[in-house]
Amino acid sequence: MSVSSEAQLDPAPRRREGPVVGLISVGHFLSHFYVLCLPPLFPILKAEFNVSYVELGLAMTAYGLLGGFMQAPVGFLVDRLGPRNLLFAGLGLNAGAIVMMGFAQNFEMLLVFAVLAGLGNSVFHPADYAILNGSVHPDRLGRAFSMHTFSGFFGSACAPVGILALISFTEWRVALISVGLFGLLTLAVMVLCRGSLQGATAPATEDDDAGRPPGRTGIRLLLSPPVLLFLGFFVAYGMVTGGLRAFSVTALVDLHGLGLDQANAALTGFLFGVVGGILLAGVIVDRYPQHARIAVGALLLALVCTVVPIWAGPPGLALIALLTVVGVGLGAALPPRDLLIRALIPPGETGKVFGFVFVGFTVGGSIAPPFFGWLLDAGSPALVFALSAAFIVMSIAFVAAAQWAAAR
Repeated sequence: MSVSSEAQLDPAPRRREGPVVGLISVGHFLSHFYVLCLPPLFPILKAEFNVSYVELGLAMTAYGLLGGFMQAPVGFLVDRLGPRNLLFAGLGLNAGAIVMMGFAQNFEMLLVFAVLAGLGNSVFHPADYAILNGSVHPDRLGRAFSMHTFSGFFGSACAPVGILALISFTEWRVALISVGLFGLLTLAVMVLCRGSLQGATAPATEDDDAGRPPGRTGIRLLLSPPVLLFLGFFVAYGMVTGGLRAFSVTALVDLHGLGLDQANAALTGFLFGVVGGILLAGVIVDRYPQHARIAVGALLLALVCTVVPIWAGPPGLALIALLTVVGVGLGAALPPRDLLIRALIPPGETGKVFGFVFVGFTVGGSIAPPFFGWLLDAGSPALVFALSAAFIVMSIAFVAAAQWAAAR
């Protein structure tokens, strides 16, 4: 009898799932928090190291892009060496690099530590999903994936506020050292609880393995049509979220003359809508197995509310509500997305598949801001919403095509 089968009969593992999901979620929170803890310090770092904003942007590029692209090869290591030890190494490297940034005496040292932090950050998605897949019963995976995704988005939202709050009481170096040490403390707790953090080694039942590509592993699995289509989904989804986060405020101001305070309120509503949608869908997907329909329905909701600002100029409060619903729709698509991908993955291949598809999110999120900014420079704010809608349509098409390819 497999470990997963025993989990269905023995209620004890269910009691251990909460701490596992909690620890993984705290680590994911920190991974997103660390990525965005430097930008609020840019004015201080510019004066401290006598560098330009372009050079500081280079540090963020080294951090974000390196961490994003390294997820694919790290996924192979996760499946070969096990997710637990690689997660420990990644969190230790990430948090340790943040600590060392607080001791950096010049920009070159800061850049080196940014590279190391990016390498550490590449571990989280492939390792986290592998551990959750192996430690949580399939009937509760939707909520587990939802909490994991929520914690990452919440970490991104908390980073600017948290760092600014810390430097209001102390200097920037102490602030970075403090948040880095918290990560090392989290690592120590994970090591103490390492027995609960298990990777998936076998399907729960024969039915649980149905629908997954037979005989495909490694590169062949990554190049299978369903996985490549989900990679396309991540690129399109990254374009939508990256573009709206960066330029929805400017587009609303230019297109409808919205005040800056209301436009920023719309962006805030969008960001919190994403978080709320993630939590809502996490409950739904464990009760209703039609995950593709849930994802498509959520994306259709986001699509409808995205196109309204193109032609209509409702009152500011209505625009805030529309952007919030866009966020809810985009967020609600994520837990069913994760379960749809999991249904394609044979045992022992979770790390490499999730690491591979998340590269698409990095690509989309990196391309979107300059492209959407070019549209605004060209005097076409309506195209920000039109193009976002087009990428949502592409996301829907990728989900539908991936499901069709998997069924074949």
